[in-house]
Amino acid sequence: MHAQERYLAIYDDSSRLKLDKVPKFVQYVRDEFITKNQAEFARNSFNNPINNNYFKVPFHLGFDAVFAPFPLSVKVKSIKIKKENGSTIRIGEDGQAKRKETAYYEGGFIHSLEIIDKLRSNMNIIDRSQQILKIIRIYERMGKNIFPILMIDGIFDRIWKSMGMDTFSRNFRKKTKLYQELIKFYAEILRINIEGLINASGNRGRVLNILDDVAFKGRSIISPERWSQDFSPIYREITAIVKDGGLIPQIHSDGDVTELIPSIIKAGFKGLQGWEGGCNPYYINDHFPNFVVIGFGDVSHVLPYGNDNQIIQHVKDLMKALKENHHFIIGPSTVVHEKIPFKNIKLFISSAEKFGKY
Repeated sequence: MHAQERYLAIYDDSSRLKLDKVPKFVQYVRDEFITKNQAEFARNSFNNPINNNYFKVPFHLGFDAVFAPFPLSVKVKSIKIKKENGSTIRIGEDGQAKRKETAYYEGGFIHSLEIIDKLRSNMNIIDRSQQILKIIRIYERMGKNIFPILMIDGIFDRIWKSMGMDTFSRNFRKKTKLYQELIKFYAEILRINIEGLINASGNRGRVLNILDDVAFKGRSIISPERWSQDFSPIYREITAIVKDGGLIPQIHSDGDVTELIPSIIKAGFKGLQGWEGGCNPYYINDHFPNFVVIGFGDVSHVLPYGNDNQIIQHVKDLMKALKENHHFIIGPSTVVHEKIPFKNIKLFISSAEKFGKY
């Protein structure tokens, strides 16, 4: 099997039984890690068939798949608003304002219905079909070596970031009109962008991952009851569009998402990428055996600071817990960052190769 076949087999009842080994996935590899390990990447680079560094590095490390962007069909022009101190700033659809003379953003500043209305009036739907088709064709050519998993921003995560946590908390508790309108605003943007992808490329993308952080390390940000009330109905509509378009809906979240999984499954998602901060792989496997699990590699302790034996044992434990039902794609729970030694990530990958064989 090549990389794309291996990843897609996890989602197919007959193909997964023919898997040669557990697939390996990474969200992405940080630039700081690449810079720090330039000498390592320079070795054997002539054997790398991929030119784009974003995909070239994960392939070099031994991953089968990585998140990948695609052109979006919605553009929202930024607007000017006044801060509480009277100063004027410019924000975009994410409610963030860029700090002058830095690469950083501050926010969120969507604190009124008037601001949402202004952003809505600045929303334009753009025909990006040619650009989408072009990038999908590029991704298809990569598929045998490394499979690009299409990614797009979700709803809940964008809401609290666009308002700021304090403002979000107050509006969330009361289910205010502002909170409800923001749900509609980001759901509409998500739907239009997904429809743009499907209309341009059909089912050629195959897997679509919605990025929506709903948990901290150790617990969820939102209760299962509120997620089911506020977001499941919308996500059921979104995942239905994805599936009708021939794609597989997958979701990403940081943190311990355990208590939200039943609601996420009911919303139509077929798998989740992440699994950090206290998730128990044995519990997940026992209670959700048909749900695809992607990640679980500990990027906080084991991969950055573990010795060889700890890394090998970590992989063996994950394989023991999750491998046998053929619904597991191993990888770091988040990204490969600069605090992870090069030799540690390579050992993680080689151990996944060794213990992940079927």
